[in-house]
Order: sequence, then C-alpha cells, then structure tokens
Amino acid sequence: MTLYRETVDAKFSGFLEPEEVRSIITAVPRVSLHPERDQLLLELLWQSGARVTEGITLVPEHIGPTSVILANLKQFKRMKVGRSSKSIRVRDVAALKEVVVSQQLCDRLKAYCKANGIGEGEWVFSSNRSKAKHLNREYVWKMLGNVSKAVGVFRFGKRNPRTGGRFKGAFPHLFRHSNAMKLLEETGDISIVKEQLGHALISTTQGYAFARQPKIRKQVSKIQW
Repeated sequence: MTLYRETVDAKFSGFLEPEEVRSIITAVPRVSLHPERDQLLLELLWQSGARVTEGITLVPEHIGPTSVILANLKQFKRMKVGRSSKSIRVRDVAALKEVVVSQQLCDRLKAYCKANGIGEGEWVFSSNRSKAKHLNREYVWKMLGNVSKAVGVFRFGKRNPRTGGRFKGAFPHLFRHSNAMKLLEETGDISIVKEQLGHALISTTQGYAFARQPKIRKQVSKIQW
C-alpha cells in the first residue's frame, strides 16, 4: 500500500490552482507573438483536460455550442500488414471523444476561426509557418514554460533526457491533471472525471482521488467535533 501511494504521489505531485492557471493564460501576450491563438489553446487545455496533441489537432467542424470533439489519442487498433501474420498498431481515426467546455470558449473559438479564414478540415491552431500544419508539441511546451516562469508559477516536469535534470515551469499535461482535480473537487464524482478525460478504465482515474487525500485530511482536521 505504501509503495502504491508513493507511486501515485510521484505521478500526481504537481497541480495548478485555478488562479494560477488564470494568471498563466492572462500573461500569454508577454511572451507570445500569437497571443490570441495561444491563449485559446491554453484555455482549451484547461477547460477540456485534453492532452496537448488532442488540443492542437482541433478542427472547426468539431466545435459545438458547449463542447468540442477531440481525437482520443490513447485509442489504437491492430492492423495486419499484407498477407503476413504480422500486425502493427495504428491510431483509430474513429476514436473521438466529446468534451464539455464553456459556451464562451466555443464562441471565441468560432469567432477566431471566422476572423482568420479557418475552414472545415483546417487546423484551428495552425503553425506559425504554414496553415497546412498544426502547432507542434514542442512549441506548446516551450511557450507554456516561458509564460509560467514569467508569472512565477513553477512546477517540476518530466526528466530532461539530455541533462538528467527536470524541466521547470508549467507543462501542458499539468493542465490536464489540474482540470481533473478541479472537476473532482467540484463534482465529487470520479466517473465524470473519467468521461471528461477519456480514460478507458476507472482505475486510471482513481489516482486523482488518492492525490486529493492530503487536502481532505487538512480540511477535516480543522473541523471542531
């Protein structure tokens, strides 16, 4: 049990409070040459809990009144190669998930697409160099790290393979973890978190419940019985 708790604590060691997320998104114009686009992307990651690659591959036709449809990149299927018995793992293009976000964000995304002539089949978050390409993960990591450092929000991220140290500053997946924690605190329903994040198994989502326990203990300890 102790080993499992240590594993969970290590995996979910960092979260952003809502006010920290808001300060980061507000400060995007301080470091970005494309502040409107980058602010919308971070807002999408925050509200949807999407993985960064799911966010940057959004297309206009998948923006609804109060939800967006994202590619669930954890869903794969097996496909045979020729007549051989070998098979490879390929992404199932039909593996989509609908995620609820605010109406205000959907309206802003649609207005952004209209103002920038982004039509069906094109990327909402296109590359700086070409509209035919979406933003890459590395750009989002760098941009988000620079913004978080500019506002003094620091977290340790994944290990840097070159230096052995750890990335400092907020990173995209931290928005996903923070979204899950906020949903869990607001609703108290882990099944809602599971559906929003697109987890295949409830056991994956239960790690967030364990991560909430220190905060719960602190709150309960203040109760006068």
